[in-house]
Amino acid sequence: MASLAALLLAPGCSGDRPSTDTGSEDGISDGIGEVTDGEGGEEGEEGEEGSTTGVKLDMSLDTGEDAIPCGEGDFCECDIPDHSPCDAEASTPIARAMGLNCDGENQVTVTTTGSADGIGTRSSFGNQGAFPPQEGSKYAVIGSGYVSQLDGTAGCSSDLGSYDPITLPSPINSNPVNGDCLENVDLVGMGDCSSTIDSQLNGGAYDYTEIRIVADVPSTVNSFSYNLAFFSYEYPEYYGSQYNDMYIGWLESEVWTGNISFDAEGAPISLNAGFLDYRDANAANDPECNGGCSAPELHGTCMEGHAGTKWLTTSAGVQPGETVTIVFAIFDMSDSILDSYAFIDNFQWGCEGDVPPETVPIG
Repeated sequence: MASLAALLLAPGCSGDRPSTDTGSEDGISDGIGEVTDGEGGEEGEEGEEGSTTGVKLDMSLDTGEDAIPCGEGDFCECDIPDHSPCDAEASTPIARAMGLNCDGENQVTVTTTGSADGIGTRSSFGNQGAFPPQEGSKYAVIGSGYVSQLDGTAGCSSDLGSYDPITLPSPINSNPVNGDCLENVDLVGMGDCSSTIDSQLNGGAYDYTEIRIVADVPSTVNSFSYNLAFFSYEYPEYYGSQYNDMYIGWLESEVWTGNISFDAEGAPISLNAGFLDYRDANAANDPECNGGCSAPELHGTCMEGHAGTKWLTTSAGVQPGETVTIVFAIFDMSDSILDSYAFIDNFQWGCEGDVPPETVPIG
């Protein structure tokens, strides 16, 4: 296996694919392709053939004495495939709601595992306009509870049934690696390159729900990114405790195996991550809210009185031309109540493969 430095011949370029928002619809739809009990449904293996011409972004190549010649098969410039949103229809599949599998574009395989009641699509959330789609007209939703309960203030605390694997399913492996996968590629495949999951994993996984993507990386890119937002009904009761639901963005790649969505302190996306900007409670166990916190962005939803993040962006490097597996997973920790949810949108290929995985707030 080649080292990351050999895979990426130059510092990453940058560029955003064009986005043409066609408007949005209020409310929620199920957005499910085929979902089977515990095994998942499948959609979007093949699409209509078509050709696209991407915006070419030149890589800043090393021209010194030790420079590697740019020959056939070398990754010498970045060419992000063109994309036009295709999620305006009422029955938009999960893949298209995330910005994938539009006609004439690169096709990927998308499957889901968990209860159909824990998976859907949305075009908005709350009454403050804080969560518009980041691409197109919709985004995907996964939860450890009913996605239909997000609207209204009756609460989000339900058991989805027999979707309790206890142990996280393959390829997710919570064991931390002993070292840096980007410096020592022999560690790739040995466990969680981020070493962020195990310390927060206290008890089994219940009401487990996932979206899984298997994709061939275009030969002209070396990274991908996506947007997410996280919400939990466990705030404020379990804030700062070892019992908290978790979201994992898992990448199975030749250059990284592990969680890619975590904060600067190495905490996975949960109540204990550093991105909990929207807190709506007078929480004695939260120093930031001893005098009371208000988050009108969550009012009118089941997260009123609870907490969530803003839209975040996760990016991670991949090897051009390889086949990767990406898992977006959420689950209740140790029980099947007090639910959590994640919004997922705007999956796109990019040119940022020369840096470690990173998650940052938008704006």
